[in-house]
Amino acid sequence: MLNRYYPFILFTLGMPALTRAQAPVEIRGQVSSASGKTPLPGANITVNRTGTGTISNSLGEFRLVISRSTANDTLRISSMGYGVKYLPLAALDAGAVQHIELDPVSVGLKEVVVAAKDPVKLIRSAIRKIPDNYITKPHQVRGFYRNTSTRDQDYMQLSEAVFDMYNRGYADKKENDLYLVQVRYISDEKASHGLGLGLKPSNLIAYDVVKEISTNDIFSEEGLRNHRFTIRGVVDYKGMPAYEITFDQREGLKKSLYRGKLFIDTEELAFLEIDYALSPAGLPYNVYGDGAMRALLAVLNIQIEMRGDAAKVEYQKVGDRWVLSHVVGNTSLNFRSKKKQYDFTANSRLDYIITSVDTTRATPAPEGKHVGRNKFIEFQTTPQDAEFWRRNTIILPDFDAEAVAALLKARNESNNLKKRVEPQLRRLPANPELRIDSMLSFYHRNGQFNGTALIKTAKGVLLSKSYGYADKERLLAADSNTRYRIGSLSKPFTAIVVLQLAQEGKLSLQDTVGKFLPGYVNGQVTIEQLLSHRSGIPNYTANNEYLPQIMRSTFSLKELVARFCSDSTEFAPGTQFRYSNSGYVLLALIAETAGGKPFPQLLEERIFIPAGMNDTYAGTDTTAERKATGYLYDGPEPAYNAGNTLGSGSITSTAADLVKWNKALADNLLLPEAQMTELFKPRAEYTDWDAWYGYGWMTDQRLFKVSKTHKIVYHPGTDFGFYTMFARQPDNGNLVILLSNMGDFPRFDLTDLILAELNGD
Repeated sequence: MLNRYYPFILFTLGMPALTRAQAPVEIRGQVSSASGKTPLPGANITVNRTGTGTISNSLGEFRLVISRSTANDTLRISSMGYGVKYLPLAALDAGAVQHIELDPVSVGLKEVVVAAKDPVKLIRSAIRKIPDNYITKPHQVRGFYRNTSTRDQDYMQLSEAVFDMYNRGYADKKENDLYLVQVRYISDEKASHGLGLGLKPSNLIAYDVVKEISTNDIFSEEGLRNHRFTIRGVVDYKGMPAYEITFDQREGLKKSLYRGKLFIDTEELAFLEIDYALSPAGLPYNVYGDGAMRALLAVLNIQIEMRGDAAKVEYQKVGDRWVLSHVVGNTSLNFRSKKKQYDFTANSRLDYIITSVDTTRATPAPEGKHVGRNKFIEFQTTPQDAEFWRRNTIILPDFDAEAVAALLKARNESNNLKKRVEPQLRRLPANPELRIDSMLSFYHRNGQFNGTALIKTAKGVLLSKSYGYADKERLLAADSNTRYRIGSLSKPFTAIVVLQLAQEGKLSLQDTVGKFLPGYVNGQVTIEQLLSHRSGIPNYTANNEYLPQIMRSTFSLKELVARFCSDSTEFAPGTQFRYSNSGYVLLALIAETAGGKPFPQLLEERIFIPAGMNDTYAGTDTTAERKATGYLYDGPEPAYNAGNTLGSGSITSTAADLVKWNKALADNLLLPEAQMTELFKPRAEYTDWDAWYGYGWMTDQRLFKVSKTHKIVYHPGTDFGFYTMFARQPDNGNLVILLSNMGDFPRFDLTDLILAELNGD
């Protein structure tokens, strides 16, 4: 059976620890294309035919630790669509970063006769050949996995484990045994609501499709009947000729099955790669968990909906036999509870790799402890060794895993800051400026706020102060004129431009995207649906395949839409709410088309200049002064072109300019009062944040205490190292602006405390 539901619910949290191992030789490098110097993610780097190896991350980077006994062997580097390269290990400088370039090869279908072949018969032949092609004697492999979960692109959970897996052979029906060497796990307790996404040994075992093929949802006899297979031809698969076969569940089946592709070696008929995902045709019939799990969820008043589940499983050759190489899994789950008032989607990524294969083990000889097949690995405890992870061969993360772990720990600690600061506030005099300054200083001293705060009431600016540095290397202090990227706080600006164009008759909110962008794949979606996040167009910045491209290159609005914002809709437009940056990129392109000018120019002429926002701009301006430096996880944020988020983000502004914008909003300078009312009118419920969403604005329901008696309209912003909060209380002119350049901070807690002070609560 395929590992369809590898995330499981954990109802307790903890941070277990680490242990020992030694690795005398470390090799680091980057794999890229020789033609365009483009990094190659997922490239295989192995000590040829030994089973010792790793894969490159999304930046093409890798780290491999080997024993000195293999120093005279050869390193094999391969990637789909590129020629294989062999490098003698003895010739490599272990102290230097290896820059390895692979030459592209033709990946077109070769002129071979495959039309007459029956794909199902071919697959059955490959299944019969498993005892001939795969290691059938007992063997032990060393494995590693990293499991990360994000919510709204913020890390919510991180777990890593190193283990030994004892396999009795691919022809043996008995299950593998897992012996855990090290594990560490940490979760953002508040963001996850006490839920976690963990792994059991049975989940890891199920990813080895060949080992579990008789019960597999695709390749069992029932699976072969339920899917339609097509031979696409023969391709060059990492230096080997292979049949490429695509599949999807058969039409009319009212069950959740799969679509994808697989590669079978033409000579040995060995399974080389199986790439599968839940088929959209069957996703409406997907049910999470078994009967017992659903009964437990009902008791706990929790609903879980599978939004997507995919995996790529690859095999490697050790000697003259094949064995599992690595797995990349991506799962999206929606969690809802009316009782506990949450509704959020967690996106999990699993990177699982076999780092070494030992075929001399007739019986298990593990370092770690045995873990039962249905025990959560994240629940286990192992001895602590801070150097362990640096001494082992693992997949290099695309992020600083140590810093993320520290961030999650800090978030858990920050949840307690609010409880700690409230008693201190009670001892201070009834002076809102003093109390708010003391509060922000307390969070700053505890490493939970670095940036600029501007607090305003109907009487004027109450507090304008910065805490920390705009650039910590140069020791440049921040102030109200320091420029910060404001991330998604850019969306209200986009919404205003669109409503201005509607007011002028240049578009209607009921117009379809296709009217302005002929040929666009989701042309039936309306402008109104884009504004209110009810289009169903997937969020391009949440796509792990798109992000590396967005980070490395510069794209025009048309290119962004064509390349990244044209995926099939996740639901019928207008039927659900799902936050999507893609929709606002589309709105920017529509505004350009209807307004006849580049979108940054529309923003400048229609909002920035009329409001007097002289220090605000959209996109990238290399000449701009007083820009804050962004930091993420205690280091400089990754560099990228902010124009790649135009419409959904990309605006840089100051606290002083945002006060001017607030005045323009309050004075109806940018839109007549009737249209301003349309901006804030609730259109859809944003249950992730207990808010209503209008056109680019959120209206709080329960997150802030003062919302019981006052209307709070706001929008947060996130752009790598820059985090923002802009909250308005129209009935008495209160305004909270919080701009940070050092990553996430408890902006909702701080805003709640500040609003309470302003209202005397």
